[in-house]
Formats: sequence, C-alpha cells, structure tokens
Amino acid sequence: VRDSAAQLRANGAVVADAALGSIHSQKGVNDSQFLVVKEALLKTLKEAVGDKWTDELSTALELAYDELAAAIKKA
Repeated sequence: VRDSAAQLRANGAVVADAALGSIHSQKGVNDSQFLVVKEALLKTLKEAVGDKWTDELSTALELAYDELAAAIKKA
C-alpha cells in the first residue's frame, strides 16, 4: 500500500506487475476477498497508529488500497 500511495502521488495512477495480477487471478481472488483484506489492513493500521489516526489518513490509505486492488485486477 505504501508503494501504491507513492505511485499514486507521483504518477496519478498505480501500476501492478503483471505477475502479481496473474497470481491473484490464478488463485481465484475475487472482489469480496479484496474487501476483506482492505478492512483487515485498515483496522490493523488504525490500531498500530493509535491517536495519530485521522480521517484524512484513513481516506488516503483507502484510496491507495483501492488503486492497488484495481491495478492488480487489471494486470
């Protein structure tokens, strides 16, 4: 997600490696599984960050994850 955020900031888009997309496709990863991972990741990060968690940080991380997931699905 960190690299996705950096790509998004620098290029306005996230590009995933074709192999990464292929692996997810071969394993049959579907949209609901991406959502479960997103929710678990955000919850874990929120707990780790504690009082420093903000709505702005949450929104930025959600956007970065969504862009990464979309790039993986396209790759």
